[in-house]
Amino acid sequence: MSEECRKYFERVSEYLDGELTAETCLEIEAHLEECPPCKACVESLKKTIALCRRVPCESMPDDVRERLRKTLLDCIGRNEPAG
Repeated sequence: MSEECRKYFERVSEYLDGELTAETCLEIEAHLEECPPCKACVESLKKTIALCRRVPCESMPDDVRERLRKTLLDCIGRNEPAG
């Protein structure tokens, strides 16, 4: 993942939650239109969020939580633990 991609992915959660300025959203959207891998990742994240909102809130097994965290970190090109 390029530095430009990382710059936008650091803000993707705020973007999806509608917490960014219109100008920043336009920048991210322009990047997504030019970067198919980032666009695919954001679309996948949107679908995941939608699924999570439909499922009753239950405790996630530790092994599933760890696999999900690793997959998300791999998606954004980070290998270090989230903290």
